Amino acid sequence: MKLKQWYIKLSAWEYWPMWILYVPVFFQHFYLALKAKSLFFFLKVNPAIQEGFILSDRKENTLKLVPEPYKPKGFVAEKGINIQEVEALLRKHAIAFPIIVKPNVGYRGLLVQQCKSKDELSKIDFEKASYLIQEYIDFPVEIGVFYYRFPNEKQGNIPSITLKEFLSITGDGKSTFEALVKSKPRALLQFKRLKEKFASQWGEIVPNGKQVVLERIGNHNRGTKFINANNLFDTQLLEVFDNLNFQMKGFYYGRFDIRAKSIEDLKQEKNFKILEVNGVGAEPTHIYDPNFKLINAWREMLFLWKVAYKIALQNKEKGEEFPVFSEAKKRYLQYKSYKKVAFTD
Repeated sequence: MKLKQWYIKLSAWEYWPMWILYVPVFFQHFYLALKAKSLFFFLKVNPAIQEGFILSDRKENTLKLVPEPYKPKGFVAEKGINIQEVEALLRKHAIAFPIIVKPNVGYRGLLVQQCKSKDELSKIDFEKASYLIQEYIDFPVEIGVFYYRFPNEKQGNIPSITLKEFLSITGDGKSTFEALVKSKPRALLQFKRLKEKFASQWGEIVPNGKQVVLERIGNHNRGTKFINANNLFDTQLLEVFDNLNFQMKGFYYGRFDIRAKSIEDLKQEKNFKILEVNGVGAEPTHIYDPNFKLINAWREMLFLWKVAYKIALQNKEKGEEFPVFSEAKKRYLQYKSYKKVAFTD
């Protein structure tokens, strides 16, 4: 099985180490930094975000930029809080189980969990980090929309749309739960975690045609399949995000992770909630589509980092000052220290 897992990862670049995707961007960044006369121009792409480094925006703060009707109910459980206090906050905000619990400062979807009960919630380690707790939005469509707008322009752009296909298996009336997991490459990569999660069903025969959703968290590292959905782009969708963005002062570049009742509803500005807003560290996640070639992913990343550079320069012309080295270093070291504590067992 380990050999199979190794082969799956080797044969699809989406599973390769993250730094491979960023090699061209790394070199491009230094060229753009010379032109901008600042290594840290990217910290002024979204002036509304005044903290963090690249991936270390506090989720609660970026969500504050979103108009209230489009946000799930939620609150921050601060580091060190006890379970009784969390329950009190759930009652205060009228949030019932199931809920979504995610680190307030995240890292590629790690430690994001759906909790269906108090028992599951009690397993969260609130001593390591603060968490954003949200109501679970049970809409069938999860979509990532990357949007940017130059500060000097009235209309933005959507270069990336990603649909998420949740990890699941479908029974054939003959195979056990375990056998079905082993037969699906994405599920096989999650074998150990799934065996623990579905221990009571592991040896059972799954009825013919029955679909079992193995993971309801739409993160790539949980087995979710990212599908290139750029074909969904039209002027109606762009108008929705232009209207949204003009209400988000100081935000020009990033990805919106959304749950919607349907694509049609999203285009009509109804029946959707924005789960997260990711700033300058966001990726155009359609590149993780299994059919998307690495060389094309590099092109997309280079293009968007150049866009970020141009937005930063326009913000500078409007009076924003690029961070000095000491400020940037402080932000970086804070995030590095946080990661070491929050994401290490």
